[in-house]
Amino acid sequence: MKQMAWSAMLLGSLVWLGGCAAKGEAVPMNVGITPAATPTAAAPVSSVKVVVIPFQDDRSDRTKLGTRHSLWGADQVLTVKSGTVGEATAKAFADYLTRKGWRAQYAASASQTGGADVVISGKVLELSADAHGVVGSTDITAKSKMTVHAANQVDGSSITSTNSHTGNYTVFWYAPEDGEELVSEVLERNFEKFMSTTKFDGTALRFR
Repeated sequence: MKQMAWSAMLLGSLVWLGGCAAKGEAVPMNVGITPAATPTAAAPVSSVKVVVIPFQDDRSDRTKLGTRHSLWGADQVLTVKSGTVGEATAKAFADYLTRKGWRAQYAASASQTGGADVVISGKVLELSADAHGVVGSTDITAKSKMTVHAANQVDGSSITSTNSHTGNYTVFWYAPEDGEELVSEVLERNFEKFMSTTKFDGTALRFR
C-alpha cells in the first residue's frame, strides 16, 4: 500500500485522525498530496463529456467516517474538514475517471452540467474507516458501498450499478497516511468496477 501513492489524491477533502485528542473529539486534518505523487493521466479514451455531481449520503450515521480506538482508550473521529461525503466521493470519482483517460469533470450541482453527454450521480451507502490499536500493532478496516447512476443526455437512457469493497490493513506504528490510503483504495476499487463494466456507444454510456 505504501507504493500506491496515487490513492492518496482521491480524498483531498477527507481527513484522518492523528495526534492526541480527547475522547470523542473530532479532529479534522487535510489529506495532502505532493506534485511528485500525482500520477500521469492515461491517453484519452473518448471525447464524450462526463460530468459527476455530488452523491447522496445514505449512510445510517452521516456524522463521521469512522473512529480510531487507541490502546489507551482515547477515541479519535474521522471527519470531513469541509463539504460533505457525497461531494468528496464525486470529486474523487471525477478525478479517477480523468486519470483513466475519460473527459470527466466535477460539477457542484445538476444545474451546472450544461454541455454534458453523460451525467453521473449516485448514493453513498457505506463509507467508513475504523482503526483498533492493540499491543504492537493497529488493525485498520475500511468499507465502501455505492450506487452509481449514469444518465445519457442523448436519448434519456441510463444505467445503474451498485458496488462494494472492504479493505484491511495492519501496521506496527500507526500513521494518518495508513487510514487515508486504505479509504482511497476501497473507493478506487468501486470506481474501477464501474468503469470496467461500461463502454461508450456514441455519446452514451452503456454496460458491456
